[in-house]
Amino acid sequence: MKKLNILAGLFLGIGLILFSACEDDNDSNPIVQQPETFELNTPALGGNVYDLEKSSYIQLTYKQPDYGYTAAVTYYAQVSMTDKWNDATEESEATYVELNGNSSTCEFGVETSQIDRAIMQLGGYDEETVPKEAVKIYIRLRATLTSGYQCYSNSIALSVFPYYMPVVNAEPEIWYLVGDCIGDGTWGNDGTGNIGVSLIPMSIVDGYEYNATTGQGEIIFTGYFLAGKGFKLIKTPGSWADQWGNSSAPGIDSPVKNDGGSSNLQVATSGYYSIKLNTATDVLTIEAVEAPDVYHIMMQGDFNGWTDVAMTPVNTVEGMNNHVWKYELDATSGDTTAKFKVGPGEGGSADGWGVNWGGTSFPYGIGSNGGANIPIPAGRYNVIFNDINGFYYFYSLD
Repeated sequence: MKKLNILAGLFLGIGLILFSACEDDNDSNPIVQQPETFELNTPALGGNVYDLEKSSYIQLTYKQPDYGYTAAVTYYAQVSMTDKWNDATEESEATYVELNGNSSTCEFGVETSQIDRAIMQLGGYDEETVPKEAVKIYIRLRATLTSGYQCYSNSIALSVFPYYMPVVNAEPEIWYLVGDCIGDGTWGNDGTGNIGVSLIPMSIVDGYEYNATTGQGEIIFTGYFLAGKGFKLIKTPGSWADQWGNSSAPGIDSPVKNDGGSSNLQVATSGYYSIKLNTATDVLTIEAVEAPDVYHIMMQGDFNGWTDVAMTPVNTVEGMNNHVWKYELDATSGDTTAKFKVGPGEGGSADGWGVNWGGTSFPYGIGSNGGANIPIPAGRYNVIFNDINGFYYFYSLD
């Protein structure tokens, strides 16, 4: 076989298949049908060996699943070493890895670094045992609509030269709220400097096992929302490229993920709502919940001799009930610790220690009442804390 160095953006599919498969359908009132599978094409150079270290992408093409109309489909790539596609159980690991990133067209430039990472994870390789020869892998695609109806393509076999890559679990994929009733209400989205000002991070779910390769999975935010005030979710501070809005008029009845052009999410009645987003399946739900207690939040720790320092409320729009707090922590003098607590006289105790949050994880975690002191490496941090579920995040300012 001939060893290939595949350059970034190299198209390996057949254009005619791509265009005919993705041609628009003008059916204005489609009936969704559940497809069994769809066709993933073998790349034109698929009979050769791909050098993953010297390549950037492997370009895949495929036909859209038959949903009964030309639907807005999102595609995800999965890799297996055995062509078996078993999910993880309590007794065994999954036999495949779903890669980071997705495509909404009938072509998908799959990053070779993601493929290599999947091989390292599935094979359990270290620097000594990583294969020195080409190995066979299998790739298939998962297709899904925003409303579900997922299905899987056929798998294709490719030969690749892997290289050693240390496998470190990806950080959970966190999304951010921005809008009229979020933070200061200005819709500011210039970058990470807006976190705790006009951007509020969603929270990890305590005990949830996130995809080790992509960091994708379930995240949540519970808070107070004002009727008639629009908001959206964005993936990356400073970018509008990946966002969630409402596909029809402003509301929460038909959430949609795109790169802009959607209406705002907006509740009809002021109150507390829980937003749940699965970043792996692209499913967003918003539902009303019971009102929690309202506190004033303090921080204490070795950094200040265990004395109360008031955190600053993030939600400052008139009429809002705030539950998200921030504090700029200067710990440049050395490693330290901290906890969160309610103000004096709150939570059923004179000193406020009746309700407090601590944890062992850093830089983020879910604090528990009476939990351990949070270990903090030396540095400067923008500290964000949500008193509804105890989520904290120490964003580095260095």
